[in-house]
Amino acid sequence: MKLLIVTAPLGNGHNAVAGAVSDCFLRMFPESECKILDMYEYISPNLKKATASGYFLSMKTLSKFHGMASGIIDIQSEREFNEYTPARLTNEFMASELRHAIHDYAPDCIVCTMVFAAQVVDLLKERGAVTCPCFGIITDFTVQNYWCDVENFEYIIAPSEYLEPQFTRRGIDFDRVLPFGIPIHEQFGQKQDPLDMRRKLGLDETRPAVLVMSGGMGFGNIEEYVKAIDETPLDLQIVVICGKNEKLHQKISKMETQKPLTVYGFVTNVDEIMDACDCLLSKPGGITTCESLAKTLPMLMIDPLPGVEDRNVEFLQANGAAIYITKTFQIEDALFLLFRNPGRLERIKESIRSIAKPNAARDLCRVIAKTIMDKKEELQ
Repeated sequence: MKLLIVTAPLGNGHNAVAGAVSDCFLRMFPESECKILDMYEYISPNLKKATASGYFLSMKTLSKFHGMASGIIDIQSEREFNEYTPARLTNEFMASELRHAIHDYAPDCIVCTMVFAAQVVDLLKERGAVTCPCFGIITDFTVQNYWCDVENFEYIIAPSEYLEPQFTRRGIDFDRVLPFGIPIHEQFGQKQDPLDMRRKLGLDETRPAVLVMSGGMGFGNIEEYVKAIDETPLDLQIVVICGKNEKLHQKISKMETQKPLTVYGFVTNVDEIMDACDCLLSKPGGITTCESLAKTLPMLMIDPLPGVEDRNVEFLQANGAAIYITKTFQIEDALFLLFRNPGRLERIKESIRSIAKPNAARDLCRVIAKTIMDKKEELQ
């Protein structure tokens, strides 16, 4: 079986999902092949660089004017497509270029981890240039109107069955939707003993640990978050993951705090660090959110990017599975709610268990394989 995963450089989540699906598929079906294709990079490395940089700058700018920006993005996402819009014309160009890569690889199935990639492949499928089964993956807890333009895919993978009303409002048949969850790497679905992980990582075994993570795009004032946690009268320890941001790593490492502070740069054991901690303070990106849900790790959501991350906040709050930090309900308030309100932490964990889908990648790969085999039998 040959699987082609098409992604795009708009944020880090789409690539993370592509990697999770690829790893899982090859682990489950080791005789198979899997290729991850960044459609922008394939067409032109310069196009990828310009697109990624433009997206980063636009999100950084819009995040400073959050309320207005969120409204603008909502209006754009509701705009209907026609054959003369810039978006449609762009998709036409991308499709004409991407067709060669698909033809050369000759996949048995195509998976798109980003809606714009799905729109491009859908054009090819509509015209018969793609005949294999196609799957689209939604990587946030919302259904953007752009998915209405993906009409020929066999399946759309949704984060939750509770999004069915959104599909219905957009005229998307829910029979095409598989609510498996957002695919994440397998280790996040494997819960380790917190004390064992604290011993392994050299953390204080007696104090609750608050994990602070910087987003993949580097937004958010991590230093400010650490200071806010440090100033609370609660007996806590602070763990920070800075990722590949070396300047941030150096800056946080030099901070003088009253509470124990452990700082990491880029790590490959985020799952173990999550297991060692009692809650997570982070931007509510789709992948980070799903990883924390899989780990049953209560999340304090802060500084969402306008658009889909706002919708992640709404979904998790509505399900009682996370706490939203605002100017009037601050980090200290949330920590008091978790650690001074008896039973509150466990009630949030119960809510998390009701919506978490740690086996999304495995469930998806199983259906992909079955769909490929059914297609081959049909053609025989």
